[in-house]
Amino acid sequence: RHYRVMRMTGKARRIVRELFVAFLNDPRLLAKDHRRDDPDAQARAIADYIAGMTDRYAMREHGQIFRMDA
Repeated sequence: RHYRVMRMTGKARRIVRELFVAFLNDPRLLAKDHRRDDPDAQARAIADYIAGMTDRYAMREHGQIFRMDA
């Protein structure tokens, strides 16, 4: 329950949530082999893709996607 751990946990949750929503709203952000026609299969493919990311890769992807919006 250390404040630094809690802060990093919150940041990680936010990054994962925002990546999931971004990929779901715009599947073109994903490589073609991670895109699906069925919405349920797409959500599962996105979840699997994010689950396979390292922390650093997830942070880099998040930075690239949301830096584009700025």
